Amino acid sequence: MIPLTAHTPDHTAVRFPREIAAAVTLPAAAAALVTSGVGAGSRVGAIAIVTACGALSTRMALIPFLAARDQPDPRAIRGFDPFDDPTPPALHGLGPEPDRARLRTAGDRCAEAWRVWRAEGGQVDSTAGAAGALALGAWCAWALGSSARAETRARYALETRADDPLAGLVLRSVLAGSAPMWAGPRRDRHRS
Repeated sequence: MIPLTAHTPDHTAVRFPREIAAAVTLPAAAAALVTSGVGAGSRVGAIAIVTACGALSTRMALIPFLAARDQPDPRAIRGFDPFDDPTPPALHGLGPEPDRARLRTAGDRCAEAWRVWRAEGGQVDSTAGAAGALALGAWCAWALGSSARAETRARYALETRADDPLAGLVLRSVLAGSAPMWAGPRRDRHRS
C-alpha cells in the first residue's frame, strides 16, 4: 500500500514505485555486478541486482556500463532516459569489444541473483526484477558469443515473466543467429 504522503497534488498515487527503487539502487547493483569484495555475489548484492533490474531503463544504463572498456566506477553510473538517450550501441554488439571477464562475472551474478530470488520464494512484487536480472545475464552471455547460455537464460527469464522485453530481444537475436559485431580483433565467438 502506498502511503497518503506518496500522493501528488492532484491526488493520484505515485504510479511507478518499482522504477524509483530501480533508479535508487542502480549504483549498488552496478557495484554488485562487477566489484569483488563486500556485497559481491552475496544475498545483499543479489537483492540490489534484482531491485535495479526491475525497470528496463536501468538495465539500459547497466549495458553500456558493463561494456565500457575503461571500467568506470559504479558510483558514476547514470540513468538511461528512454525519451532522450539513444539505444546503447553495446545492446546491439557494436563498439569496442568489452572485457570478457567483466561480462562473464556480471552475467554469472545476474543468474545468481535470479537463483537467490527463486530460493527465497520468488516474491511476486519482485518478479519483474528477477526476470530483468536474468535477461541482463542473457545479454552478457550473448555479448560473449555464448548463444546456448544466452538462450537458456533468456528462456528462463521469459518463464519468470513472459513479457520481459530484454529477454525477448536476446532470445530473438539468438534464434536469428545474430552475434555481436564488436570492433577489434576477431576471436572465436563460441567460447565464453
